[in-house]
Amino acid sequence: MTERHTWSVGDLCEAIRDTFSAVFPEEIWLEGEIVGLNVASSGHVYFDLIEPESEGSRVDKMAVALWKGRRQGVESVLARAEAGPLIDGIRVRIRGELSFYAPQGRVQLLMTAIDPNHTLGQLAVDRERVLKSLSMAGLLDANRALKVPLVPLHIGLITSDGSAAYNDFVNEISSSPYPFRISLVHSAVQGAEAESGLITAIETLGDVDVDVIAVVRGGGARTDLMAFDLESVATAVAKSQRPIVSGIGHEIDRSVVDEVAHTAFKTPTACAAALVQTVAAFDQNLDLSARRIVNLAVTSHDRATEAISYSVRAIGDRTRRTLDIREERLAAATGRLSDLGLMTIRRNSQRLDRISDLLRALHPDRILARGFSITRDHDGEIVRDSVSLGSTLFSETADLLITSTVSESNTRK
Repeated sequence: MTERHTWSVGDLCEAIRDTFSAVFPEEIWLEGEIVGLNVASSGHVYFDLIEPESEGSRVDKMAVALWKGRRQGVESVLARAEAGPLIDGIRVRIRGELSFYAPQGRVQLLMTAIDPNHTLGQLAVDRERVLKSLSMAGLLDANRALKVPLVPLHIGLITSDGSAAYNDFVNEISSSPYPFRISLVHSAVQGAEAESGLITAIETLGDVDVDVIAVVRGGGARTDLMAFDLESVATAVAKSQRPIVSGIGHEIDRSVVDEVAHTAFKTPTACAAALVQTVAAFDQNLDLSARRIVNLAVTSHDRATEAISYSVRAIGDRTRRTLDIREERLAAATGRLSDLGLMTIRRNSQRLDRISDLLRALHPDRILARGFSITRDHDGEIVRDSVSLGSTLFSETADLLITSTVSESNTRK
């Protein structure tokens, strides 16, 4: 039996290095997703590059090292392209030399360069995929269909507590003359914790009686804003039962959250200013309505006063005319009554005169003066029919009172 060769560790490591040199004589380009990024105190950067769509439980990965001397050049390329720094979760296309690090028995890529356009392009592809998915689910306009209250004074604010975005937003609100109230829910706005933080914050404020939710953060590179392009975060915004306004400080592209929010603004300050303007517009409309009501009331009062004055004048004129007519009629009636009264008095006076003349003519004294006498019995009754013999009678003439005794009485036939 042929004895097999036994390798020493040093020989094997040397053979592996020689093999890598033979198979990969030049630097190679490698693409994948960054995970576990770590900046050492020495200034070197270490991370793993994984296959983002690995199936099952297997995750293929390659260790990457970026030495301090080459780090500045890579970061300068990223800065010029406004792609942002190297962070976990972004997909990159990097160039480097494949190396075997014998002290740790590890294969790694020694990074020398990066293609920022690949990262930006992949972000754009992912963004379009998320937008298409949201559109198919009918979520792009869901939050926009909600009504912002006329006076949104209670604002739910989602941002990093104490950040520049927080200060810009709060200062703009505080400088207004209106009694705004802010309910802050802190959330990371970039990094590994941003996704869960933003979703939790949106759900939390959904249970609070706020008028509107503002999601704000300051400016940054596209990779800094990755959390706002995630489908899970955008879905939480779209499904919120509170209108959500965004103020994410980037001037070039709109994030997916901007696309699904009720209204998107360029900066946190612009977002706050818009809310202040909404309240100011209501205040101005209210003031305008108040002035219109006052003007209408004054006009109505003036018209009513004029109508009342006209009615008073008309009533006064009609009253005077009526009184004049009544006075004329009363004067005429008074004249007629006076004439009728005088006529009646004259007639009655004449009648009384005739009666007086008749009474004077029929007075017993006048009868007695003509030679007649009146005979009465002892009771004073005038003797008319018969008297008893022996009765005493009293006969009255014009000048005498004669007393006689009946000795004989005869009845005329």
